[in-house]
Amino acid sequence: MADDDDKPKKHTLDTLFMVYANYQVIPTEIENEMFDSILLSQLDAWLEQAKLMPNPITRTQTGLIYMKYKKWRMEFEDFLEVIQQLSADNGIPLDEFKQTMIDAGIPSGAADMVIVK
Repeated sequence: MADDDDKPKKHTLDTLFMVYANYQVIPTEIENEMFDSILLSQLDAWLEQAKLMPNPITRTQTGLIYMKYKKWRMEFEDFLEVIQQLSADNGIPLDEFKQTMIDAGIPSGAADMVIVK
């Protein structure tokens, strides 16, 4: 009988946050650095992957919300506030919004295999 530890584990919102925070939307020369916060371009890429952008959510909408934080990169707690605002502004229940983000999975075209522990 196979051990439960051998089964691939499913991503959660916080594990996918880490994946997208380290996903290079625009390739750079910095390859060895790990991040625990997300850029606006990475958030937009995730929303596109989840098919929430460009409709009902727009880049202008995410940009305006993101600018309120006055940070280059956004931590997970701030990210949760952003998706709460996006879900409320667009009439999408928060739990449904989060599940849609989770169901989007890892970025398409991501070169590296991501293992969740």
